Amino acid sequence: MRLLAFCFGLWLALPVAATTRVAPSGLLCDLLAYPEKSLITNPRPDFGWIVNSLTPGDSQVAYRIMVATGPSLLQSGKPDMWDSGKTPSAESINVIYAGRPLAANRSYAWTVKTWTKAGGASAWSEAQVFNMADFNAPRKWPGESHWVQLTNEAGAPFWGFENRHPVVYHPVQPVRQIIRTNGLHFFDFGRAAFSNLELELSWQPTTGESKETTVTVHLGEKAIGDAIDRKPGGGVVFRSYPLTIKAGTHSYTLEIPRFVARYPHSQPMPPQMPEVAPFRFAELATGTQPVTVKRVTQRALYYLFNPQASSFSCSDDRLNDIYELCKYSTIANTFNGDYANSERERMMYESDCYIQQQCHYAIDREFAIARYSLENLIYHATWPTEWITHSILMAYADYRHTGNTRAIREHYGALKAKTMLPLETTNTLISTRTGLQTKEFLQSIHFNGKELRDIVDWPHGGMGLVETGGETDNFDFREFNSVVNAFYYRGLVCMAEMAEAVENKADAAFLRQKAAAVKTAFNGCFFDETRGVYLDGIGSDHASLHANLFPLAFGLVPPSRLERVIELVKSRGMACGVYASNYLLEGLFDHDQADYALSLLTSSTDRSWLNMIRVGATMTTEAWDNKYKSNNGWSHAWSASPAHILPRKVLGIEPAEPGFGKVSIHPRPGHLATAEARLPTIRGDILAGFSQVPGKRFELRVTLPANTTADVSLPASTRNFTLTHNGSPVKGSAAQGYVTIQGVPGGTHRFVLVAR
Repeated sequence: MRLLAFCFGLWLALPVAATTRVAPSGLLCDLLAYPEKSLITNPRPDFGWIVNSLTPGDSQVAYRIMVATGPSLLQSGKPDMWDSGKTPSAESINVIYAGRPLAANRSYAWTVKTWTKAGGASAWSEAQVFNMADFNAPRKWPGESHWVQLTNEAGAPFWGFENRHPVVYHPVQPVRQIIRTNGLHFFDFGRAAFSNLELELSWQPTTGESKETTVTVHLGEKAIGDAIDRKPGGGVVFRSYPLTIKAGTHSYTLEIPRFVARYPHSQPMPPQMPEVAPFRFAELATGTQPVTVKRVTQRALYYLFNPQASSFSCSDDRLNDIYELCKYSTIANTFNGDYANSERERMMYESDCYIQQQCHYAIDREFAIARYSLENLIYHATWPTEWITHSILMAYADYRHTGNTRAIREHYGALKAKTMLPLETTNTLISTRTGLQTKEFLQSIHFNGKELRDIVDWPHGGMGLVETGGETDNFDFREFNSVVNAFYYRGLVCMAEMAEAVENKADAAFLRQKAAAVKTAFNGCFFDETRGVYLDGIGSDHASLHANLFPLAFGLVPPSRLERVIELVKSRGMACGVYASNYLLEGLFDHDQADYALSLLTSSTDRSWLNMIRVGATMTTEAWDNKYKSNNGWSHAWSASPAHILPRKVLGIEPAEPGFGKVSIHPRPGHLATAEARLPTIRGDILAGFSQVPGKRFELRVTLPANTTADVSLPASTRNFTLTHNGSPVKGSAAQGYVTIQGVPGGTHRFVLVAR
């Protein structure tokens, strides 16, 4: 790869007008917060920013963007590439570049100022540098992102990506270290990470000895007392490596053997970067050699994460610990610059990536890794039937959180194929077992294997799979599978909305009609009228948790059937794997079962997040426990769903429209006395917090960015109450146990509901 010497990290201060208005911040170029550390392959990138104002309820009415080949041209107010002029618009995200053609392999700078309805122009934002790539470079699939060698502000080369942020080795020092009498040095870095190890060692051999010697380094994820567990079980890591050291004081980087890809789309590290392995603990075995450890550093590899971007805390410390576990797991599993986590595979799967994507949006204002991951998976489909639908869910989540339609437009045909319409039969349902998996169909969804297979949950013992155990609640696999068809319905609903977003009205109407027909067929074919629950498949008399939790989560259950379906779901406990628990919790919170959902979240059984913490994992695990999966790994973000469930469902912060221009704040507090969260969005941070005396008083505090509005709902267990907004009486609309105040503008608000 060529060396591109662009001006990274260049932020210049532009002239500030005499104004009290605050400059825009949080600039994004093609969804990149740090475009100076990447290359952009889109010749017409889009721009976004956070509108700031000192006036509550303010919103943007116009903007001006300047783009130039050099920062000095922006500073002088003479941009040579684009000057949008004062453009009347409320849009502060996804503004497409409309200037002179941008040249490949060049760097540019841009800045923006805004006008708001409160009057007056803002100061200019700090300028942001962005770098254009080679637009004509060959690509194996649409959206492929190459590793590229770049140059930092000090002139030193480093390896990064096109269209996504680089991963960085973060230095971590031991939180505990012990030297034992047998020459064994034990180091605890506090948390596991995909890391390398650096050591500074001093060794002075006695006269006549060799000038080199070999010591042993042990790495592991689990400890017993003050030593690494050498037989941790499952897929938990313990490894040993020789390290040759020289006389004197020297620094060493542990040479970890290169990851060997054993799966179709596994992603090895580039040879230019030191290899990593997941470990929390390290041991240096020196034997009788007089070796002194001057310094030892865990070099944790993950992307440029902003640890201050998000937070969650509540009156239950168990939930606080679970949130931190899941938040960190989401970060640590970006070591490859995408969502290819798990040490065993280092491969992306659609379901895994969708859950990590949801978590990522909830903990950082970062969209490029998710965008790349969804584009990659569109063209590298994996074998489970339901995973195909997850590509649609990923694209839909991208659209909902960014308001950006470029991925939908660029991959529309491939996404529509993921609905799997060709598998539909005369009963309006789909099946993978009726001979419809033709070569043409598999090619259309970009799957190069022999056939799709229904999965329901993972692991399970059916379908001839070698995994032991099972998490499907004894699901009865039939020709027509209720879980598969629940996903079929959900994919049609999401695809219809995306078709509408790109003005394909004919497709949108067709897909909505198809979804309605599938909903009718689903309820006609899978529902047992006698028991009032959904069955696993046509011809089955078994009603598993999964056959009911997915219809509940996806809106397939009519109101008249909710009570008995929820009763069945609650009777089964956590009879599902870590993957399905994401949908189980969503369905419960969305249907006013917060207390039960919280009881699952804080369970102390071996099917829980607290069990992950109890056994010593510092990243979420692939399965609930080693007993449920023979090669269970301790580095898997698909079980990190509480990172997004807690702010999105307990505090209720969700987009009411794509791009967070309109927000829904709908807390489901359950029995919690207090909770608060900071959720980053493309338009800025949203803060929400509540305190309550259940049934008597509920106080909700909300801070919204400028240029947004929200519908704010408070739980009201009685129709007889008083409601105030910032101390003044206010009326809201009451429905289904909540009272809602619509159109709440940006700024800080305090709502208090008191039962009379």
